[in-house]
Amino acid sequence: MFRIISAIALSCLLVTVAYGQSPPFCRNSFAPGEEIETRFMGIGYALTMYTLAEKYCGAKPAPMRPKFLGYLKRQGCGPETEIYQDVEMSIGRLEGANLSLLAQSGDPSLSLTEQQAKDWAMSTSKELGGCERLIELHNTEPESWQ
Repeated sequence: MFRIISAIALSCLLVTVAYGQSPPFCRNSFAPGEEIETRFMGIGYALTMYTLAEKYCGAKPAPMRPKFLGYLKRQGCGPETEIYQDVEMSIGRLEGANLSLLAQSGDPSLSLTEQQAKDWAMSTSKELGGCERLIELHNTEPESWQ
């Protein structure tokens, strides 16, 4: 009798495991207790660095979409995924942002003067390695960022 119950329990467990889902790795949010996907944690900073290189450091403007969204696609995260949609929305905001809006973290209700925005850009670019480093990163592909 014990063997029969054990066999039934084991077969139910196997069916449950077979229908289990793997964690969705193409997102940037998580629920309490879930593992955190760290692969894309720095992408927001990379977008800011890219924009700062263009708006403050004088890097030649280049479209962000092919570089960043292409990187996500190569990582297996297509347009239907959370991370892709979030990055696409962020790129849309950053493409039209001026230095002042970038310094305000995209919040137009903050009112920074042009000088305050330039001071922010100068200190931020210095903290990120200087304009030369930002331009260098701007001109490389995401796979080689370290």
